[in-house]
Amino acid sequence: MKNRTCISMAALLLIVSTGSGAQVTADEKNTIDVFKRAAPAIVHVKTIRAVTPSAGRATVGEGAGTGFAFDTEGHILTNYHVIENSTEIQLLMDGGRTVPATLIGTAPLLDIAVLKPEAGSGDGTPLQSLPFGDSDGLDVGQKVLAIGNPFGFHNTLTVGVLSGVARDLPGGAPDLEQVFLQTDAAINPGNSGGPLLDSAGKVIGVNSVMVRDGQNLGFAIPVNVIKRVLTDVIEMGHVYRPALGFSAIPITATLATLFSLPVRAGLLIQEVAEGSPAAAVGLKAGSRMVPLNDTVYIVGGDILTAVNGKPLTSPGALTSLLLGMKPGDKVNLTVQRSAGPIEVIIILPPMHF
Repeated sequence: MKNRTCISMAALLLIVSTGSGAQVTADEKNTIDVFKRAAPAIVHVKTIRAVTPSAGRATVGEGAGTGFAFDTEGHILTNYHVIENSTEIQLLMDGGRTVPATLIGTAPLLDIAVLKPEAGSGDGTPLQSLPFGDSDGLDVGQKVLAIGNPFGFHNTLTVGVLSGVARDLPGGAPDLEQVFLQTDAAINPGNSGGPLLDSAGKVIGVNSVMVRDGQNLGFAIPVNVIKRVLTDVIEMGHVYRPALGFSAIPITATLATLFSLPVRAGLLIQEVAEGSPAAAVGLKAGSRMVPLNDTVYIVGGDILTAVNGKPLTSPGALTSLLLGMKPGDKVNLTVQRSAGPIEVIIILPPMHF
């Protein structure tokens, strides 16, 4: 009898009132609270695509997605693919009001875009914004919530868990190699650009990709990746991309063995542009060309093994490390040569995009 009493009391502790008389669990109340706080910041992004000739007649395509306000200035974050090739963008705000949007900036390789309600189009009420969280150190199994406009159903909430981190999607841009967050929270057409929230109601990602033939396979861009470039996108309209002036290929265990390379991982330099920052610090490509499986490899040159102390395994890893850096910043490269490792420092050059 004593055990039954303890179980009953424990169950009661997990039940709370919503204030309307309904009895819900503590977890349900958390879900309800997060949605109520976040919903006013969510917008439905509607687009008119570029006019294209079809069967002798001009046709207009329409698109839709999701966005959310993230600062006190009214800036709205969404996916680049939601607004790509658009000639007109409209925002359906919380409460049903539709306003035209101005495109502030884009980062196509990161699949993000920043919008803002057109000046003078609102009613003077400031947009509620969502706080950014921290997408580093997330644990698989954490509760996550997605809010969006799937198939036009405004402010639809789905709930799940974080199913994986550092996912790599086939055909993705180098900027997003081994980056995506995976979730089983339902993601459907129209969810793109919406927030992936943690149980504190903070944005940990932007929902971007769904696997159409899969079940409960959705992917989001981590918010920490986005935070590193947002200032550039808002102030300049694009992301600063330093041109270091070299091309390289990732070293695999197979290539390391075939070419008798001194390391098992890194980036093997294939070409160094004359007059580039890479050339200025003495980085060198090899001179021996070796055909292998319809590809010609240039061997004998420098191998980059780390940048700012972080190991390099792919060109995308280098691109990711450079995101958010500014002209004049110093980049420390660990370089493997035949005589052994050396350290070189490149000063990032002026704007390149």
